[in-house]
Amino acid sequence: MHLLSLPTEIITQIFLNLTWRDILKLKCICKTIYEFSQSTTLQYHLLLGIAGYDDGPSNHPMSKSQRLNLLRRLESSFNYGNFSRMTRIPLGGSYTPTYDLRGGILLQGRYAPGGLHTTGGVNVFRLPSAITDRGSIVSWKLPDLLKPIRDLNVDSSQDLLVLVGGGSLGSTAIETSFVSLTTGDPHPLSSGTYVIPIPMHSDVSGFTIVIMGSSMGLLVAGLRFVIYNWKKGKVEVDIPFDDSDPINSFFFLDHSRFGLIRGRRRPANIEIHRFKPNEGASSGSALTAVYHLLSVDDDVTIGRITCRSGSSPGLNDILMPYMENRVFSTPPFIPRLDDGIVVMGMTFFRGTPVANCVMVVRAETLMNIPEGSECIDGVYVVTANLWMDKTHVQPRTLGNWDCFVYGSRFVTMSYKERVPESWEEDEGSWLVQITVFDMNPRLVAWAKSEGCKTTPYGIDCNEPIDREICDSSDLASSEILDEPWSGGLSAITTRFIADGIIARTNNEFVVMIDGDRLALIKLRISDDRTRLLYLHMSVYYP
Repeated sequence: MHLLSLPTEIITQIFLNLTWRDILKLKCICKTIYEFSQSTTLQYHLLLGIAGYDDGPSNHPMSKSQRLNLLRRLESSFNYGNFSRMTRIPLGGSYTPTYDLRGGILLQGRYAPGGLHTTGGVNVFRLPSAITDRGSIVSWKLPDLLKPIRDLNVDSSQDLLVLVGGGSLGSTAIETSFVSLTTGDPHPLSSGTYVIPIPMHSDVSGFTIVIMGSSMGLLVAGLRFVIYNWKKGKVEVDIPFDDSDPINSFFFLDHSRFGLIRGRRRPANIEIHRFKPNEGASSGSALTAVYHLLSVDDDVTIGRITCRSGSSPGLNDILMPYMENRVFSTPPFIPRLDDGIVVMGMTFFRGTPVANCVMVVRAETLMNIPEGSECIDGVYVVTANLWMDKTHVQPRTLGNWDCFVYGSRFVTMSYKERVPESWEEDEGSWLVQITVFDMNPRLVAWAKSEGCKTTPYGIDCNEPIDREICDSSDLASSEILDEPWSGGLSAITTRFIADGIIARTNNEFVVMIDGDRLALIKLRISDDRTRLLYLHMSVYYP
């Protein structure tokens, strides 16, 4: 029986079981199959694969046609920098340096009543989005906290706000509470406050918090790393601090794998661990692989490593049914975890800082052990020569206060001196240039074949754009590096000037990426460096 003699419904189902690569090949066989592949259902399936997304829940109210059009608009916005909508939100006021943006929710710490230099409350902003079809901004203030906090994180899909307090001189514990993002009350699924006792005179310098479903990863600088099941009240992983072998940062790959970055080793490396969530108290983790990083000279240390990962905490369970509430609406498609990226900013010290480097690696590389890796006592050792070609490195600082990542993209910002349009205007002002890096290898392959002025999404740009292939730098052996590092992972970069934004100094903006949004916050640190002066936020979306 010939394929094309089958009923249309059966042919469609056959095509949907193929990969996007197979569909691209089949389109070239004959005109009939090509025309069949142009159906909305197959085009959506094809573009999901190319863009690196999984389809959302089957009961999502958006039709396949609506999802396809939205996906094209979204990819066009980030690839061409032509966001069709911009909303400006006034943020006037003096607030603490505690803030974050995840899942369409901006959190802004506010000072405790009558307190100095402490965060005693949280303001919440739900940002507009084309993906969730919400064009309005909704904001609310959560009730004042009983105790000041030091850091926070959010998972809007679970109506969850994580608050970490304590760890200062005079305190005897670090307390992590889990509250409703909507009301500020204790979260109904939480088992209660998680307490880590600490020595009386400890002064914790910082925290890193990441939420992955029912697991919360918490790195307490200089003390310990834990993965805590906030619903069951059980510690799943507990690794005490070792001054000779500290953990610089961490990230989740998925619900059962995480990475630890250890910068003081020779060479520095990334440990990949597997753990068993929901297995019970202190179930621990199993070290499965060690990836070697840059090898430095004996008198050089990698003293600082910051890390951001591109996973979508809380949104990566594609079996989650559609839901909509005040803080969250299930998106029609979500980034695949294996298509995410890990961005690491490294600072090299020889007593004082002497150099910087940014390294980007795809999650897929850390999920799949390269061939040729040696297995020692059940742990694979991945030497630099086996995987450096799957990294992207640049000899630069991460900058932008911190790096914000979503899926395969991360965003940076720079300033371009502005030429006054008339003699009446003040000199010394700056334009804000946003650069979107996309590490999607399918987009890079397309650009190398078809050029940077088109994309595989069926929407071309007829206007001049600053879009190019950005190859990885080669870091040669030097006074800092023991051995060269040759990255082979390329990116597509799109640069554009933020409309309507003029900076008076070249350090007063922070840019963040989250879902289908770019958020540009204008702020300034007070002269005594204790307060963050928020001015306004501009949100760009399709």
